[in-house]
Amino acid sequence: MKLKSLRCNRSATTSALAALIVWLVAVLAQPLVLAQTNPSTTGFRTDRILVKPKPGADLTMVHVSFGTKVLRRFPGIGNLQVLQLLPGADVRVLLGAYQQSGLVEYAEPDFIVQAMLEPNDFRYSDGSLWGLHNTGLYGGTAGADIDAPNGWDIQSTADDIVVAVIDTGARYTHEDLAGNMWVNPGESGPGLLGVDKSANGIDDDGDGYIDDVHGINAILGTGIPWDDHGHGTHVSGTIGGVGNNSVGVVGVAWRIQLMACKFLDATGHGSISDAITCIDYARKKGAKIINASWGDYTTDPYNGILADHNNTAHWNALHDAIASARDAGILFVAACGNDDTDNDVHPLYPASYADLDNLIAVAATDRSDSKASFSNYGANTVHLGAPGQDIFSCWNGSDSDYRYLSGTSMATPHVVGVCALVWSHYSEDSYAQIKSRVLNGVEPLPSLAGKCVTGGRLNLSQALGASATSPSAPAVVIVIATDPSASEAGPDPGTFTISRSGSTAQALTVYYTLAGTAQNGVDYQTLSGSVTIPTDASSTTVSVTPIDDNQLEGDETVVVTLSFSTGYTVGSPGSATVVIHDNDLPLPVPAIVSPTSGT
Repeated sequence: MKLKSLRCNRSATTSALAALIVWLVAVLAQPLVLAQTNPSTTGFRTDRILVKPKPGADLTMVHVSFGTKVLRRFPGIGNLQVLQLLPGADVRVLLGAYQQSGLVEYAEPDFIVQAMLEPNDFRYSDGSLWGLHNTGLYGGTAGADIDAPNGWDIQSTADDIVVAVIDTGARYTHEDLAGNMWVNPGESGPGLLGVDKSANGIDDDGDGYIDDVHGINAILGTGIPWDDHGHGTHVSGTIGGVGNNSVGVVGVAWRIQLMACKFLDATGHGSISDAITCIDYARKKGAKIINASWGDYTTDPYNGILADHNNTAHWNALHDAIASARDAGILFVAACGNDDTDNDVHPLYPASYADLDNLIAVAATDRSDSKASFSNYGANTVHLGAPGQDIFSCWNGSDSDYRYLSGTSMATPHVVGVCALVWSHYSEDSYAQIKSRVLNGVEPLPSLAGKCVTGGRLNLSQALGASATSPSAPAVVIVIATDPSASEAGPDPGTFTISRSGSTAQALTVYYTLAGTAQNGVDYQTLSGSVTIPTDASSTTVSVTPIDDNQLEGDETVVVTLSFSTGYTVGSPGSATVVIHDNDLPLPVPAIVSPTSGT
């Protein structure tokens, strides 16, 4: 049976390869442009690609034919493979070749992503941790924070939770991080002849990394995730800067296990294949939460390289890696981006993988509980906001270095820290239940209404007491002119009908703006700008009652446009028009009679 099975696979591979040779001859008959581009400008690596074989497919002969070498395999991600290309090979041609082989589910470039850091002038030096406890200093609003002090009264530590910070690494000797770094049990303690395994130069646990005590460097393939940028150190300090140690800062969680997985380089950029390596490592080593303060868009600048080969434009390989983390019960928390862009329209990944229920996408808020000016948003794809502007945390310059930074990168670790504390408090919960508690516990903000799924900002205290039931999707409201014609004669009113989806168990107040050529309170009876859909009702009406002013004005319009607010999102149509017909007739024009001529 095994021989027969192997023969079938080999036969299928041989047939596919024969067909592929015909395709390649046609391609190579054209002038071949060798890839000499720089990964930092192309948006993907020119020396690697990612392929996922179809179940049971053997790519050995295909690899040999194309001169590619398998650098890494991920059995837990459908045998995903990272391939090394020959020098000068054309990425586009090879992607097409693998797709044409018929043996792969997808082949795609090894894209480059970047840290979600917003540049800052670092002018602050006082160390005020307003995101945890905002007293109103420096132009802030008291209480515009995650309510950490009240939450800490319930749960301040998460000793049992391993958080993988997949980033630029960490300065794991920092005074506010050293005590909270994860320690790999397979690479610590006494080893052969009593030599400490943490520095014996041996891969004691057989995972492919030597002395990976606190994590890995996926770029170099080593067990030394030292931070040569600073971003990962800063993120780690916000999640779990050691609490109550009389120095520096305190993280959301006073005690926790921080695993450092480096895939972003000294410039803050890194490849998808290295990110996947970190996700796979975190999964194997028992991480419960992954912090992903990085990402990028998939639209252009790749000159159609995905569309050429029938790939979806959302990085299949990264999606599959996060799905494998979900299957292992891991929560994945991602920054939504720093371009003040709607992710519902222009997806940024990994934050926009809306189909993955283990993912939480995070926007940034400022000291006054407004959405940070730079932060992306998305009524359907971004889940909540968290403090992300002028955040003070650890830095990599020395073991006592700290710095202010801004970005959704800084908001994300606040959410990760809260997730860790909630999970430690409810240790039997699943990732889905923890996600529900955190989202159910947000503090609603007008500035986030219609900008994220919950319309609220992270709140530790409320999350610790929130329900584990998945929150219902917010109502979607629309407006239709059910009687679009009004008249001063009578008067005869026009009617807008405002409807909502979802539960009708509670009343819902909907806000709207008025525009058009008719004036509110002058041409029609005054409308307030809001209306309440009652309990047990799915719609209500707004009447436009014209005022007969005995003035010749012609027809005028009333335009109602729904406004975003807490508790609902605006669907389509979100605007409608009623026309008021004038009943005043123009004055009669006197007839001009020419005098008759006489004699």
